Amino acid sequence: MNGHKITLALVPVGFLLAGSLLAQVPGVPPGRWWERPRVAEELGITAEQRDKLDTLTVGHAKVMIDLKATVDKAEIDLKAAADAEPLDAARVRAAFAAMQQARGRLEGERFEMLLKVRQTLTAGQWQRLRELGQRLRERRALEGGEGPEGVPPAVRQPRKFQY
Repeated sequence: MNGHKITLALVPVGFLLAGSLLAQVPGVPPGRWWERPRVAEELGITAEQRDKLDTLTVGHAKVMIDLKATVDKAEIDLKAAADAEPLDAARVRAAFAAMQQARGRLEGERFEMLLKVRQTLTAGQWQRLRELGQRLRERRALEGGEGPEGVPPAVRQPRKFQY
C-alpha cells in the first residue's frame, strides 16, 4: 500500500475518534431543555437558574459557532491536502493535526459549558437531568434516531467531505 492510500485510510479514523469522544461526554437532553415546561418542572429549575443558563448558553454559543467554523475549514484543508497530486504526506499530517486541534478546542468549549451547567444545578437536579437524557437516548434508539450510546449515526460513521 503506498503512502497516499495509508494517509487516506487514516482520515476516517480521525472522525471515528472524534465521535467516540462525543459519546463519552455525560449526556443531557439536547437544546435548551430548561425552557421545556415538563423538563423544567421535573427538575425544579428556578427563575434564577433559568436566567443563568440562558446567559451562559448565549456566551458559549457564540464562541462555539466560531470554533465549529474553524473545524469545518480544517476539514476542507485536510481534504485538499489529501487529494493533492503529488501527495505531500507532511502537508496531510499537518492538516490532520490542525483539524484535531480545532476539534479539541471545540470539545473543550463544550466541556466548559457543560461544567458551568453542572455548577448551576444542584446535585439532585444534575442527576435527574442525566436520567432524562438517558431516557431520551433510549427512546431515540428504539425509534432508530440514535445509537444506544447516544451518538447519532451520522457522528458514528466517517464523514464525507463536502464543501
